[in-house]
Amino acid sequence: MAWGTFNFRSSALNMPVEAEVLIPQPGYKSLSQKEGYKVIVLLHGANNDRTEWLLKSQIADMVRELPVLVFMPSGKNSFYINTWNGYRYMDYISIEIPSFIRKHFRVSKRKEDWLIAGESMGGYGAVINGLNHPDTFGNIAEFSGALDVFAIQEQIPGVNMKNMFGPDLLLANEERYNPFALLEAVPVEKRPRLFVCCGNEDSLYAVNQRFCAAAETGYDVISHWGIGGHEFQYWNERLKEMFAWFCDCELKQGNFMGRNGNDFR
Repeated sequence: MAWGTFNFRSSALNMPVEAEVLIPQPGYKSLSQKEGYKVIVLLHGANNDRTEWLLKSQIADMVRELPVLVFMPSGKNSFYINTWNGYRYMDYISIEIPSFIRKHFRVSKRKEDWLIAGESMGGYGAVINGLNHPDTFGNIAEFSGALDVFAIQEQIPGVNMKNMFGPDLLLANEERYNPFALLEAVPVEKRPRLFVCCGNEDSLYAVNQRFCAAAETGYDVISHWGIGGHEFQYWNERLKEMFAWFCDCELKQGNFMGRNGNDFR
């Protein structure tokens, strides 16, 4: 696996942007394939940046022998939407980044090999972008997603939700930014697979369970709950399960430490 930091100019945002990328590297048997690699666009949470997953999870160890490219962009505190104050983050995440990846890396063209994922704010972003662009992303994974914008508007220090969603959070009422409305709006034949998880000590536990229950009536959904809070200690455990689900494989390499230091190799 190779790791690179990419700096380029975004047309959608009209400014320079950065991303961290984990890139498959020939040498392991599992990487000597003729097909293009699977792709994960992995989104960070509020008040963080593109380095969050690299620094706080064991993702680099988990993908070391997997034919998966992981693209981690910075999304500021945008909630990954086309914001009220004029920043087109959804266009950047769901249109510009996939185009950039296809141009510069040897990746699969099949939407079934593309996943958008994220935690908290990034979980919301993964759901919103994935359901709005089912022709690009055949899979969505959300870790403790902040799926009810109105409920969390006072809970994120330093984030002015009105900059993203407008006065009275008007944009959050639109179908394209409402996770529950979007579940109904996606045509049956285009619906992506869903991976949903949240710890039972998390304040977002109830909304994630409601979202999962709503999705189970018309989507291929896998869910993981269990003990855990709004923390990487919980998400790191679920991350391994996400890779096994997305790659249809068993991760055997490495020892990945779970809650309370338990090895869940």
